[in-house]
Amino acid sequence: MQILQWRDILENNNRLYFETPGTGISVGSFDGLHLGHRKLICELVEGCRKQNLVPGVLTFNRPLPSLKKNGNYPGDVSSLSQRLKLLESCGVEFVILSDFSENLSSLKGQDFFSILKNKINLKFIAEGVDFRCGYKGATTSADIKKWADENSVGTVFVEPVFYNTGSGEERISSSYIRKLIQAGDLDKVNYLLSRNYQLDLSVPSEITQILPPVGEYKVVTEKNTHEILKIDSEGIHVHSDAFFFDFCDIK
Repeated sequence: MQILQWRDILENNNRLYFETPGTGISVGSFDGLHLGHRKLICELVEGCRKQNLVPGVLTFNRPLPSLKKNGNYPGDVSSLSQRLKLLESCGVEFVILSDFSENLSSLKGQDFFSILKNKINLKFIAEGVDFRCGYKGATTSADIKKWADENSVGTVFVEPVFYNTGSGEERISSSYIRKLIQAGDLDKVNYLLSRNYQLDLSVPSEITQILPPVGEYKVVTEKNTHEILKIDSEGIHVHSDAFFFDFCDIK
C-alpha cells in the first residue's frame, strides 16, 4: 500500500498510476476500523474492482474529534500505524494523509472533490449516508451526489451499521467504542472491531490511545507471548520488550 501526503497531491508530486485507470476514494478518520468502517471499505474496494479503479482512502494523522479543544476527548481507538495496517488488510491500495490543516478545512466540499478529480483522476466515491465535509461541514452527501453526477464520478452511500445491545440498537461508531473501552467492556469492543483491542506502545512518548479502567489485563503480544499488562494512576506497566498488546481477556 502506498502512503501519500495531501501536500504532495496539491503539488502534483505523486501522480503514479492515477491517470489510468483512475481511482476511487473514501474520506474519514477511520478510528478503530469497526464493523461500520469495514462495510464502507468493502463497498469502496468492490466498487473499484468492478470499474477497474485503484481504491484509496484519505484520512488524518489523528482522528478529527481529537482536534476539538473542549478537553473531553478520551483518546484514540487506534494508532495511525494500526489504522494503516488495517486499511491495507481490507484491500485499500493507497492512503492520502493530512493533518487537517487550514487550507484543507477551509475548502468547500465540492472544491475538495474537484481537487481529487484533477489530481488523482477520481472516478468513484464511497461514503456514509450522513457524511459531511467542507468548511464547517456544510457539504452533505446530497451535495456530493449532485457534484459527482455533474462530473461523471460514480458514488455509493452506505447505511450505518447497528449493534443489538439487548435493550435496543446502538449505532456502531468510534465514539461508542471509546465509551465501551472506558467502561472496560472489552468483549463487546473486540466484537465491534472484529479484532482484539490492541495498544500500540511502539513509541511510548506518543501514546494517544484510550485506556481501559485501572486493573490487570491478560494480553497477547505480536510475538505471540502471553503477558499481564497493568494500568494504574501512573500509567501502563508490562514486563515485556514487545510493542503491541492485544486485550484478549480480563484477569
